[in-house]
Amino acid sequence: MSKNLTLLASDLVATGVQRAVYMHPLDPTKLIKVLRPAAQMPARNNFNGVVDRLFPSTRLRQIRKEYTEYLRVMLAHPEPDFRMPMSHMFGFVPTNLGLGCLTESVLKADGSLGETLGAIVKAGRLTQAHIDMLNDTVERIYANNIRASDMNPNNFVFGHRDNGTGPGPEECVLVDGFGDIHAIPVRSMARWSNRMGLDDSCTRLARNTGLQWNKRTRQFSLSE
Repeated sequence: MSKNLTLLASDLVATGVQRAVYMHPLDPTKLIKVLRPAAQMPARNNFNGVVDRLFPSTRLRQIRKEYTEYLRVMLAHPEPDFRMPMSHMFGFVPTNLGLGCLTESVLKADGSLGETLGAIVKAGRLTQAHIDMLNDTVERIYANNIRASDMNPNNFVFGHRDNGTGPGPEECVLVDGFGDIHAIPVRSMARWSNRMGLDDSCTRLARNTGLQWNKRTRQFSLSE
């Protein structure tokens, strides 16, 4: 029997509605996402909140959809030089807080966690270099027909990923919010329907960050 990894409060790096994210206690290139106890979740009266309360098992649906999307994209691109715009996933690991989803971390050059697009915008430090990296990631999301259902500013992280021999180049990575999590999986029905969904997601992302979104070129730019 494998021994549970012990996650400490000091390892906590982010808390979402459904999951809490911890640094791996033994491997700084990995993060562990753990489903939050139902009692600790914020009260929500929207559709998703009501469904979570009435049908607790649906909380696992997001995890299944996330892994399904990751597997779909990776199996379609076995080439060794494929640049995945999403964070890589490495299965599950038992922890003292329950089953954890193991994923890669995106780090700064000094080894600390990379910054989210939301944090950079809030601090007023967004540069053209950030925009170029974001556009590169968005271009690959479209090119690979990735079903990204929650492209909010906190799900894009800038930094370096471990490439097996050390830190890779600086880039922008979609670390969460991928997979067709909608009750009616419209994005999975056809490539055109997913592109419409991505267009809407990018429009919202621009609105939430103060950026400009060009629907024709599918590129972001700094507001004039």
